[in-house]
Amino acid sequence: MNDILPTAFLLAPNKKSDMKQFRNRFQDIHIGKGMSVREDVPEKHCKNNQWILKPAASNQGRGIQLFSKIRDILNFMQEQPEDSQWVVQKYIEKPLLYRSRKFDIRMWAFVHVLDDPSKINVYFFEQGYLRTSSSEYDISSEDIKVHLTNICL
Repeated sequence: MNDILPTAFLLAPNKKSDMKQFRNRFQDIHIGKGMSVREDVPEKHCKNNQWILKPAASNQGRGIQLFSKIRDILNFMQEQPEDSQWVVQKYIEKPLLYRSRKFDIRMWAFVHVLDDPSKINVYFFEQGYLRTSSSEYDISSEDIKVHLTNICL
């Protein structure tokens, strides 16, 4: 999975063991100057060692934060309610762009599981759509709208 999905953690401020595991992974990438010794993280996504933090119980881009320093992440997490949970994910620093903007593609699929669970039918709706960020991509931008493709922003 690490070849196609960025490293991710589900963290809570009161779960010290999970925080330690995250801190170790952050340091692996940082110390390796862009390469993790524990997984296959392409160097192009690690130059700034940026991480995106998303509240697990939110939507529409609310509460999303970007950090590149471990002390800033840890300080932020300490300020959060103890019962909160956060998805902390390695940020893709050099994403594919469409007209200089980040994008995602949305499609609908229907998966029909037959009586034999080893047999399934998958149907795709012919039309999908492309969502782009509000502004051209710049990794150093502090405007969260540059980094998100959420239409609710």
